[in-house]
Amino acid sequence: MEETEITTKQMEEAKSLVKKLFKNSDGLPFEMTNGQAIIFILISTQKFPRVHIETPTRYGKSDVISMAVLTDATIWPGKWSIVAQKKEKASIIMSYAIGHIFDNEGIRRKFIIGKGESEEEIRRYRKKDRINFDLGGRKLGELFISTAKDALGFGASKVVEDESGLVPSKEHGLVMRMLGDKPENFICKVGNPWDEEHFVKSFKDPSYKKVIIDYKMAIEEGRLTPEYVEEMRKQPFFDVLYECNFPKSGVIDEKGWIPLLSREEIEKAFIRDAKGFGINKLGVDVAGGGRNKSVVVQRRTNLAEIIHRTKSPDTMDLAEFVINKRIAEGIHPADINVDMLGVGKGTYDVLNREKTTSGIHGINAGSEPYSEEGKTMFINLRAQMFWELRKWILAGGKLLEDEAWYQLNKIKYRQKLEGRQAKMQIISKEEMLKEGMESPDEADALALTFATADIPRLDEEELELQEIRQKQGWDPMAPFGKL
Repeated sequence: MEETEITTKQMEEAKSLVKKLFKNSDGLPFEMTNGQAIIFILISTQKFPRVHIETPTRYGKSDVISMAVLTDATIWPGKWSIVAQKKEKASIIMSYAIGHIFDNEGIRRKFIIGKGESEEEIRRYRKKDRINFDLGGRKLGELFISTAKDALGFGASKVVEDESGLVPSKEHGLVMRMLGDKPENFICKVGNPWDEEHFVKSFKDPSYKKVIIDYKMAIEEGRLTPEYVEEMRKQPFFDVLYECNFPKSGVIDEKGWIPLLSREEIEKAFIRDAKGFGINKLGVDVAGGGRNKSVVVQRRTNLAEIIHRTKSPDTMDLAEFVINKRIAEGIHPADINVDMLGVGKGTYDVLNREKTTSGIHGINAGSEPYSEEGKTMFINLRAQMFWELRKWILAGGKLLEDEAWYQLNKIKYRQKLEGRQAKMQIISKEEMLKEGMESPDEADALALTFATADIPRLDEEELELQEIRQKQGWDPMAPFGKL
């Protein structure tokens, strides 16, 4: 953490003040760590007019910021604004602030309850865009929330810009104009180090007092556990969210997109000859002809390979291939994932009607992630399955060598706010087309094998299929592998 010119004595005084005024979620006196105390001091005192703060996710900065703003707003007249790219995000700090109003009788008495409102309702739901405090002598302390896009319609001499690294530079310009009415003003930019131009500039600007707290300090302070950090190390954006590092130069483009895999990582996964073992899944990406291809990828525990691709628009031919492959290798229907959007619906319907492939998964990549953890981390299923693909390759998964796998370098991801939470999204096919990139059919087919959880299958299923083949004289070359 950088030098902030804040002494140990000042930190202890701040800790003591907060402990007297505010309570934690368990109703006990709130005890700040050293890092939290520094954040509290910088915001509540406006010791420096420009502040830039980065901390790991779940460090507790939103709660501390709410108490810092509340402390100032209940002593000094003026307006505080909490700004974010989306209103739901700005409301997080406001919700904390409303809750802390009722921790202390002195603060509660200053709080102005609006006409038609009840204290109990405010305390319970914490849903207000603006709160005011009567400071006596017709003076008010005020706190309100706004989106960055709408900031120009308001004025405030003190601003906290939450998730600042996700606020577009043009919208940040509107936030800065909020301060224009007051010669003495204050702005605190808080967030993870996303590569938005204005956030990078404030990080480099010596006029900004910076507080950078990484996961190591958070562990030392007891805000995070080593076990939790190691778990998060496997998830998207660990370097940004926990190490508090900006993405490596040249990796991120002007729109904030980062390649899913580098060419070096893809080539490291290449192998020319290998035998697959373990799980046995098929990903079927369906195209309607033209320049796009229908592709089938088979993924085992250790190896993925492209086993079929065609530009033929005949969905029956594609369905026949999948059925033959399913019976020949005893692939469980639940391990066959078929893109069922658009023209894929026809192939899915054909396969699901057949006795041998009934129970396959029809995949809508725009649907929600399949796991509860995934729902908190990814915009949609498409993002989850591509991230699982990335993890598999980096963990040692191999690709039977094929030039088409370089498509994985064209697949990109970035962080996006959805409601109150920042989640990972994958670049859409439409966006790729705008950038002159063709449909990544092989990459999509491989990703489809990660659209459902990997489940080891019992050997009895394979034995049962072998028995059926022997009894009924299965012909793998006949239409639909007729039994």
